[in-house]
Amino acid sequence: MKGVTEETKERGPQRPVRFYAVRTIAGREIDVALLIESRARENNLDIRSIIVPPKVKGIVLVEAPAAFIVSEAIRGIRYARSVAPGYIPPEEIAKVMKEEVAIRIKEGDVVEIISGPFRGFRGRVERADLEKGQIELTLLDASYNLRIIVSPDMVRPVREETHGA
Repeated sequence: MKGVTEETKERGPQRPVRFYAVRTIAGREIDVALLIESRARENNLDIRSIIVPPKVKGIVLVEAPAAFIVSEAIRGIRYARSVAPGYIPPEEIAKVMKEEVAIRIKEGDVVEIISGPFRGFRGRVERADLEKGQIELTLLDASYNLRIIVSPDMVRPVREETHGA
């Protein structure tokens, strides 16, 4: 046969490898990934890679030729819920894994809260500790002086304040 390698003869025709999303309990993504790896080695399953996206909770991405292989790998794993229908294109995986550009937020900036219970409110940054992942805000839209602490990914800059005017 033309273009057939020894490996292809042993394993049969090659299927395109796709990424499948496995739903998990939030916070147990690494546990599920390690159990899938162990199960794939024990049962000789054709799983090429396992990705735990750093900013996505409750999802583990598994690279395999077919969804039934992933289903077999997660069967009986306590924290794994199901395989999401369909597959994820590699371009989407790249978007999830790409590091975000650091947003420069400093004291005195006016920001809008884009998630959480105060979504839609504006606030002035009183203290920004980006190493700890905390920003202390005074809400501008509240009827009284209310200070809250939020994560940097919960806000987006609206404008910078000029100090001295």
